[in-house]
Amino acid sequence: MADLSDVEQMVDDWERDAVARSQRFQAMQEQVGQISLTGTVAGGAVSVTVGHNGLPTAIKMTDGVRSMSPDEIAANVMKAIQKAQSQYPEKMREILAETVGDDEASRHIAETAERNFPDAPEEDPEPALPAEPQRRLFETDEEPAPPPRTPPPAPKPPAAPRRPAPPDDDEDFGDQSFLRRD
Repeated sequence: MADLSDVEQMVDDWERDAVARSQRFQAMQEQVGQISLTGTVAGGAVSVTVGHNGLPTAIKMTDGVRSMSPDEIAANVMKAIQKAQSQYPEKMREILAETVGDDEASRHIAETAERNFPDAPEEDPEPALPAEPQRRLFETDEEPAPPPRTPPPAPKPPAAPRRPAPPDDDEDFGDQSFLRRD
């Protein structure tokens, strides 16, 4: 049977370990609260920063969005959010390694982060730069030919003759009704 002093020592060790473990998780919680991750897409035209909970805290756009349609801008904002959020599991693993270490609880936290924040979406290839207009291979002293003239519009056909109005009859029965009174 275990000696009373051995039991006391075991309880003291357990209490010390619980306090130390609590302090490590408190340090982890403080670092997680400071997480700020940024995702940038569309050649840097759209950037979104998310906080510790994965929600956007800042959205920035450059003049590069001027050439995008509203739907393209919205899609790029969503891609930037997902790109920023996809960094969360790796950041969480780093924090866990620094504070808590590798144990069942930290593995569970890391797995939960991976389920909640999936991989970044595939980026569209960078758009090709517009082609430069073709340059003339040689210079000439001639003036460029004027554009061809368009023929004048065809004349309108004459209007169809109108039928003469019927003569004005004064047989309007005056102020009397044309219905018969009996």
